[in-house]
Amino acid sequence: MEVDVLVIGGGTGGFAAGLQSARMGAKTLIIEETPWLGGMITSAGVSAFNGNKYALGGGIYGEFRNRIENYYGGSEKTRTGWKSLTCFEPKIAKELLHEMILIEKNLTVWFEASLMSVIRENDIIAGALIHRQEGTEVEVRAHITIEATEFGDVLALGNVPYKLGRDAKSETGEADAPEKRDNEMQDITYCAILKKYKSEAPAVQVIPNFNPSQFQCSIETDCPEQDEELLNYKPQTWEKFITYSALPSNKYILNWSYRGNDYSVTKDIYEDTPSRKEHFEKAKNLTLSFLHYIQTKLGHSEWGLARDEFPTKDHLPFIPYVRESRRLKGLRLMIEDDVIPAANSFRPQLIKDSIAVGDHPIDHHHRSYYKEPEERLEENLPQTVPFQVPYFALIPEKVDGLIAAEKNISVTHIVNGCTRFQPIVMLIGQAAGAAAALAVKYNLSPKNVSTQELQSVLLNAGCQLFPYFDVPNSHPAYKPTQRLALMGMYIDNEKHTFKPDEIVTKEEAKSLIKKSKFNLEPEFIKGLTRAEAFIKIFDWFSKKS
Repeated sequence: MEVDVLVIGGGTGGFAAGLQSARMGAKTLIIEETPWLGGMITSAGVSAFNGNKYALGGGIYGEFRNRIENYYGGSEKTRTGWKSLTCFEPKIAKELLHEMILIEKNLTVWFEASLMSVIRENDIIAGALIHRQEGTEVEVRAHITIEATEFGDVLALGNVPYKLGRDAKSETGEADAPEKRDNEMQDITYCAILKKYKSEAPAVQVIPNFNPSQFQCSIETDCPEQDEELLNYKPQTWEKFITYSALPSNKYILNWSYRGNDYSVTKDIYEDTPSRKEHFEKAKNLTLSFLHYIQTKLGHSEWGLARDEFPTKDHLPFIPYVRESRRLKGLRLMIEDDVIPAANSFRPQLIKDSIAVGDHPIDHHHRSYYKEPEERLEENLPQTVPFQVPYFALIPEKVDGLIAAEKNISVTHIVNGCTRFQPIVMLIGQAAGAAAALAVKYNLSPKNVSTQELQSVLLNAGCQLFPYFDVPNSHPAYKPTQRLALMGMYIDNEKHTFKPDEIVTKEEAKSLIKKSKFNLEPEFIKGLTRAEAFIKIFDWFSKKS
């Protein structure tokens, strides 16, 4: 079989990549190992969006978020948890995602299909061998292949250079990296969707070798030692715990890092594929043990597994939440300097080939954070600010025909902690799909796609490429502010806002004109609102160019 674009993995990034590619006219095939599209937001049960709030939530992500809010009756109906603005049931997200793909005539999805091998011809990835649900094997050849698997399996099978674990300071120059490279990777979590029953919920049976002490201090009510320094965190009350990831319909995501159900992984879960089944079972048992502990030791027997969520025998998600993948060795490596303020600025250094933005702080999950002090993993993680993702972090160094579109992009272990979240992964996926469609249209390799044309496609699709919290894609100044920011003319303040109605003073006019490097006098924009000024400058630039 031949297609223009082959997307391997129909998760959060892969879904968006396939949808965008098809919308641009490319014949696109998505390969998905579960019966559902969406990956972490559906099949893994992490159905609460983290990050990319307010105007940063554009593109396919914004479109999908609006569908969720409309389903539940407005944005206030999805603010059920205290961390996320948008919470929802996985099964509802799955239905809405599937509705979005059904209308795309250029898009085909093979469900319950698995990747057998990658077709590599010299230094070109040319497709893959796929095992289909009915038992057949199909060689799929593609102009562009998109790597959107949960573990980065295309990289391994295609012999595409990648990294695993923590990077050494000498390799990346990151101030907060360890001195030596190691194999520490973020934990996976087999989440569960819980439901509050009117009386007692169906009891979870005791798991063999159940050890309640491993969960002690996960909740304040069962924590004899509440020294925060000794514990390395502040124990939360039951009320704080049970409202953390509250969902509509009296449901809850069991995804708790503080001595909860995070499952530590080692290198073999990546490199020894058959071992995953055993690890997944252990991670499931850890989650079921935690729920048994909640029902018995904590005395909350009213909470149990939601039996109307997943069509699985055990009522658990199809896959675990995988936070860290193999990470591509790309033409551009994102390091911590790309997500923290630059000198004399509230923003990182400008990324001119930006294809997505994010705003979530670095958040690493390691169960070993909460061991005894002498055995504890210590990490110093920098405080981030809203950031951009460069296009060339999606493109391999030496291999052609491949684009990354999930948690497998070219970032360090540290930066993975803020680029792994659902909204930004969906936006990265959309960019990968757009780039693939342009590569097909012009018969180019991904590295030769025009970043300016790619950015135009993304801006037309409502994606922010420079982070302003108060200029949504519906604002008249949206495109002018985005385009001028990518040319170096932007507002730099602590709140990362544009303040479109602010009046431009003579001093600010001088500063902005200087930043833009345009041959203009400050009087050209003095006295206008910022929105009016940027629209006027952009119109002048457009006519001139």
